Amino acid sequence: MKMNAYLQIDNEEIYEPIRKPLIFSPGIWIDGKVYWLGNLTEKLLPQENLSIKIKQANVHSRVEFFELYVTNHSSQNKEAKLILMQRHRESANEQFSFVSPNEDVIFHFADKRIYLVNGFNSKGRMKQCTVQPVWNLSTERLWNCRESGKLNYQPMAKGAAASLFSLDLKMNPRETQKSSCWMIEGTEKNTVVHLNAMLLKNTLAIPDKK
Repeated sequence: MKMNAYLQIDNEEIYEPIRKPLIFSPGIWIDGKVYWLGNLTEKLLPQENLSIKIKQANVHSRVEFFELYVTNHSSQNKEAKLILMQRHRESANEQFSFVSPNEDVIFHFADKRIYLVNGFNSKGRMKQCTVQPVWNLSTERLWNCRESGKLNYQPMAKGAAASLFSLDLKMNPRETQKSSCWMIEGTEKNTVVHLNAMLLKNTLAIPDKK
């Protein structure tokens, strides 16, 4: 099964997508250090013997879906964390973001739209979910403990904010591990939750290979 196959929703209402208001910003934590990719789709970290490559898959008009491949180029086992951030592109009249333990996802609300954020890899679904004001992002307030890769937990934020979560990586020598992250846009909570369930089902069915 290929993830670029277009997902279909039964009885889907008419929907007009708009320009995505969330910016996806991935990073990788290892041994107390964090490397953000910015606008890059590939990054080599020679000092860590790691590389990361990002591909975007076309799965549905409501979904931004990213596949992330992290390769351990060394002859030693390595443990790291992907830090996956979604932040608002620009100010909206009303913005509210929160971690939802019931659905095990993160929600952003802006301009009468709802955005669901989720992710997954072979070690499980997203961990360390948090929502932070944008002014925390470049400060130590983002971290509970940077040395151990522990994010500062905050369940919700009103106004300009970013959501972050982590995915654990435990890599053997010369191993590449695949992770997936997505953002679903919609106008009804039930619809985005249903599409999230479909994406999880499809992601679980896909081999973790480049």
